[in-house]
Amino acid sequence: MRKDKRLPSALFGIGPILLTLCILGLISNYRAGRLQGEEHKSPAYKIWPSQPPASCPFRKSTEITGVGFTGRHVHYDLGDTWFPSWAEDGKMYSPWTDGAVNGVKSMSALIWDQKVATTGYATIVGDDPLHLTFTNAGVHPDNPGPYIGRYPCANLVYKGVWYYGTYGLTDSDGDPTKGLNYDTLGPFVGFRYSTNFGKTWTDTPHTPEHPIFGEPAKVGGKLKMGSPHVVDFGKNMQYSPDGKAYLVGHGAIDPDPEPRPANLSWGTGDQIYMARVLPSPQNINDMAKYEFFAGHDAKGIPSGRTISRRSNRWWIGTIIVVP
Repeated sequence: MRKDKRLPSALFGIGPILLTLCILGLISNYRAGRLQGEEHKSPAYKIWPSQPPASCPFRKSTEITGVGFTGRHVHYDLGDTWFPSWAEDGKMYSPWTDGAVNGVKSMSALIWDQKVATTGYATIVGDDPLHLTFTNAGVHPDNPGPYIGRYPCANLVYKGVWYYGTYGLTDSDGDPTKGLNYDTLGPFVGFRYSTNFGKTWTDTPHTPEHPIFGEPAKVGGKLKMGSPHVVDFGKNMQYSPDGKAYLVGHGAIDPDPEPRPANLSWGTGDQIYMARVLPSPQNINDMAKYEFFAGHDAKGIPSGRTISRRSNRWWIGTIIVVP
């Protein structure tokens, strides 16, 4: 990234923030042309042990004191990489890929004789997580070159506009099904957007060779804002402190103090970075409209450029704001 602007710490003072290091994988069953799930019950009730390492950079929550699993769950089979955004109309809109939804198939990598990489999108209807319906599935062609794959990441629906981000991936041995899976992270390309909830799309002006943030300098090089995700501020970003969308992404720097295989991949990295932008079709693909968080030192004074630096310890970072 070529431009730094310091962000105020308001984001961190609006309520407890749950930092989750996971991908939401929603999968589906075919039913009457729409995807629904079958609920499963279990008598088991388990408390997830909380055993953070001494080096964990985040203080222990005083409000979320534990997580228990009741055993009730639902399977939504086939497809992954779901990152729902809660829109003004009460529905959720999400990317997905590498599977099928209502018979619509998407594959985001040029493997297994796949000629065109695609990313999927769908609408999620329902207020009960155990009884959701998945509709309006579609796919969009996305050229990954010079990378092997181009996958969904940052996703936001705000004031009726759907912003859909993608990023590149490649594999050191050329085959993500063998050895290390997609062990080289490529660039965040930019956003395509839709003003009619996915019926039509306006593509990003950026490409994997010329991405919005101008990184990496070469294929396989280090980058900072890799595979970013939008901070979840609730329905239509109602809890954003300033009306702006915040993005968090994982990255690494050169020279790497502790190099290892797959040091910066789709799911591994050394640092977490943050940026913000006032979302609009005019702003979303313009790097000059973005501000980048400058970080804090041990005394809480802004310095540096990361939210957190833990070499070889970060996975995919997402933030959910709990008001």
